[in-house]
Amino acid sequence: MLKHEIKDGKLVVYLEGRLDVSVANEVEEGLMDLIDNGGHRKVLLNMKDVEYMSSSGFRACISTLRKLNSKEGALKISNIKPAVKRIFDVIELTSLFDIHESEEAALRSF
Repeated sequence: MLKHEIKDGKLVVYLEGRLDVSVANEVEEGLMDLIDNGGHRKVLLNMKDVEYMSSSGFRACISTLRKLNSKEGALKISNIKPAVKRIFDVIELTSLFDIHESEEAALRSF
């Protein structure tokens, strides 16, 4: 199960480690469950403890974004480490996601 909590009525999910093919499906399924069965529409992915993301990790994030968009929800991302941010930039996904420096800034932006 994904580590998460509710803050100001928003779901904050704390991702950690390597988001690669070995864990991406589990992360994606956990996020879909929280959205579909938990009724959450405003989701923040806090990535302060994510060391690496593969294409599988990005797929999980994009899938979550699409799911929330289909439900008129919103996805924010915060606390991306510079190495992971560079990957977002290289594959040109920075503009697709609403990315914030801190969890507090992301929560205020909903």
